[in-house]
Amino acid sequence: MQCLYYSGRRNMPGGRRLDERVFQRIPLLAVSIATALLTSCTDATPPALGARVVVVESPQPLAQSMTDAYAGAVRARVEADLAFRVPGKIASRAIDVGMHVQRGAVLAVLDPEDARLNLAAAKAAVAAAEADLWIAQNEQKRSLELQARGFISQSAVDKQKSATMLARARRDQARAELDLAHNQAQYTELKADTAGVVTAVMAEVGNVVSAGQPVARVAADGGREVLIRVPEGRAPALRAAKHIHVALYADAARRYVGKIREISPQADAETRTQEVRVSIVAADAKVQLGATATVYVAGSGDNDSFRVPATALANRDAQQAVVWRVETARDGGLSAQPVPVEVREYLDDAVIVAGELHASDRLISAGVHLLVPGMAIMPVDRTTKAAL
Repeated sequence: MQCLYYSGRRNMPGGRRLDERVFQRIPLLAVSIATALLTSCTDATPPALGARVVVVESPQPLAQSMTDAYAGAVRARVEADLAFRVPGKIASRAIDVGMHVQRGAVLAVLDPEDARLNLAAAKAAVAAAEADLWIAQNEQKRSLELQARGFISQSAVDKQKSATMLARARRDQARAELDLAHNQAQYTELKADTAGVVTAVMAEVGNVVSAGQPVARVAADGGREVLIRVPEGRAPALRAAKHIHVALYADAARRYVGKIREISPQADAETRTQEVRVSIVAADAKVQLGATATVYVAGSGDNDSFRVPATALANRDAQQAVVWRVETARDGGLSAQPVPVEVREYLDDAVIVAGELHASDRLISAGVHLLVPGMAIMPVDRTTKAAL
């Protein structure tokens, strides 16, 4: 392409003279030609984008519209703090957190020296009291013989009888103190009252503890329950619930039947929530102490509630929440389409929603903020470990 330029000369060959307006239009003409050339060299149709790879999983339907869900932790039905019944210094400890102990197992031992000395003192007190009683009995016997001969009066005999009774009472007191010393000597060993799992240790070797100071906490074998905290005012709905189910975080697909055992009558002063204990009916070995669990409470009775991953939830605008469902496009491929939902409960890693969903749907659970309606996608099932 030859370029036109203005050399500053207004006379053309042959003596002709161009109008100055022609030279003023030359820059505009050059710009127009350049634009036309660039446009002709550029393809107006952008290249087609490939299908976006997305992770999908199916929503979990909640039977009986369990719209109320509360996260909690598994606890034992019976959990007790164990303590020594006598004061002393801890000499040894035979337990650690998480250890399973049998009934009667020794958990910790106090220094037995003080108990040994108390026992020895009690035995000596019994021996002294028995000696005093022996003397009093002999004096009473002699006083009776002297009275029979007429050497002493009846009052002297009565006085000696009173001394004998007093010596016998002191002997009985000393024996009772000896029995107590025997028991206290046995109290230097802290034993488990029942079989269970040690969930806490509150004292170490060398600590001086008082009588009744907690040393270890043992969760008894047997019943298991979930401790949850519900907002103030929800207690009546829990009492009236007909269906309660419990799901473990480690096995969310399985449901255990639950039963309300205890509801705190007073809300916490700081959180304004009430503690609720839900017993797990027919708990198996998978229900471990401390495991994270979710309690689902039956609601109105419709069947439109689902549990979806928290990462599957998105917002089309400030008012409407959506999830993205995999659907078949007109060309036979797969595309992402938004489905409006109502959020009913936020959990730790999931959301309870209600909407036009089915258990067979495949929802996109990652990267939903990058999707647009009708976008071509290539789904990868989250349960396919090789793909992830």
